[in-house]
Amino acid sequence: MVAAVLLIGVAVVSYHLGSRHSQRELEAMQEEMDRLVEAEKDAAIVKRVSQQMEDIAYQQKAISDQQRDRAEEQSILATRNAQRAEMESRAAHEAEQKAHAAAELAEKERINAERQQMIAEEQRDEATYAKNVTDTLNRRTQARSLAVSSQVRREAGESEVANLLAYASWYFLKNNRGNQYYSDTFKSLTLATGGIPRYRVPENGAVNAISQIPGTPGQCVAVTNYGEVEWITAGSRGNAKSLSAQTLLFDPQYDFRDVQVTDGKIYALSNKGPLCILDFQSNLEEIQLPEENYFKIIGMGKGLLLAGRTSLSWFSGGKITGSVTLTKTLSALVSRNETICLFFADGSYAEMDIAGTIEYKKPLVPYVVTAACFDSATQCLLLGVEDGTVYPLNKYNRVMETLAAHKSRCISITMLGDVVVTGGYDKTVFIWSMNNLLYESRLTFQEELQQESVVVTRQPTDSKSIPTEWLVPVDYTFDGWTLSVCGDADGKTVWIGTSSGNVMTLNSSADDMAGQVYRRINRNLTQQEWTRYVGASIPYMKFK
Repeated sequence: MVAAVLLIGVAVVSYHLGSRHSQRELEAMQEEMDRLVEAEKDAAIVKRVSQQMEDIAYQQKAISDQQRDRAEEQSILATRNAQRAEMESRAAHEAEQKAHAAAELAEKERINAERQQMIAEEQRDEATYAKNVTDTLNRRTQARSLAVSSQVRREAGESEVANLLAYASWYFLKNNRGNQYYSDTFKSLTLATGGIPRYRVPENGAVNAISQIPGTPGQCVAVTNYGEVEWITAGSRGNAKSLSAQTLLFDPQYDFRDVQVTDGKIYALSNKGPLCILDFQSNLEEIQLPEENYFKIIGMGKGLLLAGRTSLSWFSGGKITGSVTLTKTLSALVSRNETICLFFADGSYAEMDIAGTIEYKKPLVPYVVTAACFDSATQCLLLGVEDGTVYPLNKYNRVMETLAAHKSRCISITMLGDVVVTGGYDKTVFIWSMNNLLYESRLTFQEELQQESVVVTRQPTDSKSIPTEWLVPVDYTFDGWTLSVCGDADGKTVWIGTSSGNVMTLNSSADDMAGQVYRRINRNLTQQEWTRYVGASIPYMKFK
């Protein structure tokens, strides 16, 4: 359209200006027209390009709108996903909290279950312990009954059953932490192993002292206040024990108070002297002594210490080598390692060394000591006092326990291993197993021996352990004062001398006697005998 207008314009101009001029103008106009045509073409091209660009722009706008829409959709989706994720996170957190709470609850339930299990186990253990205690006490009680039944059956002449019952009594006590030194059980074992043999000295003198023959089990020398020196040998006749003797000296002018056998010689000390020295062929030598009222012989170094109530004399090389007069009256004395312990009738105490130097010290016990014994193996010093009580002291002079023994003065003590045997004016012999004592400190006897002092009482290490039965000592009553007790070289036999002239032997080991009985029995109790003597509450068992 623009080109047509221009063409008309050019024609008009050409018409008015002339042809040449018109021609030049026409050419100019033609050039202009060509230029304009080219411009129109360019404009058309530009227009088309612009149109294309516009189309592209519209396309890009459409694409952009689509992308925006998609972005919005993605944003909405992302928002939704974020919200969902937040919800899921919250749900996960809540689930975690619930899981944690559930875990805590489960842990509490587990702890509670374990606690309930522990309570159940404790109740079970308590029930088991109560049953064990009941069973143990039942067996201990039954053991005592069996011991009595054993003695009754023996009196009825049924020695085989009596032996079985005696062994069963010891077995139940031994295996139930009971006291196998229970008097009836111990006595039933004594009867089952042959009883207590007796030998009466010919003149019925009071047996004031007995000395074992070193290195010769089953033999001793006994002396009396009627001048008798008896060499006694233990033996057996069948299942019964027996004692036989040979009189080495009889002279009523002697009042023998103590005797000691050493180096194949017998040293018998008379109250008013002399010292009689014999061999086993009755050859006699008399040694006159400077004082009177002699009552004790003690080995000291290579010689002997002869003790009177108010004097001490040293004997060595066949003669008196020295003597000293005391300012106080002796009630007892004993050799303790390299020291002589001197106990006086006024309750005072002194120690004398091997050179004879006497030093007064604080009394070991606040009583008048009437009998003393020192055991070198355990370093235990045993002191018997005038009211019958016996005090065992360890090497630190600490009183470990109080043995409330006799009802009157204790006058003789001996110790074999862990067994203490005492005699007194109440005509009774007591046998104490030191390992069976329940010490206040809760220490054992061996531990007590090593303790200088016990400050804190030891608590039981096992509250569920059934305690050992408290020791009630074995007691034997004889027909005279128990003036002397002496351990044999075999380490288990005790020689006993009484004021009525009897010499006896007694096995101090319950376990040894039980072993002897076990070897003697050749069958078990029948089921009927078990039911009768033991009872149906204790399951039947065999001992052989």
